[in-house]
Amino acid sequence: MKSDWKSKVAKGRTLMLSARNADQILDHLALMVRLTGRSGGRIARIQGMDLNYWANRIISVINKTDLFSSQQERAKLLLIELRSSDRA
Repeated sequence: MKSDWKSKVAKGRTLMLSARNADQILDHLALMVRLTGRSGGRIARIQGMDLNYWANRIISVINKTDLFSSQQERAKLLLIELRSSDRA
């Protein structure tokens, strides 16, 4: 009975990842955003990883990780930096 209840509860909500590794993930994304935006123009499609790819990665971290407020702010600022570095 108990395991049946737990499986129903687990099916009803999205699994949130721990904030424990969020800083490492955000460090990696920050490095990649800076490297891809280094050209000073549009973020080039590098092996299928264009602006939308990086934006989706950052949004995924925001939506699927139980972030601390400082981590959440950092991810949002990183998303702003990504979009501002992609100039036409």
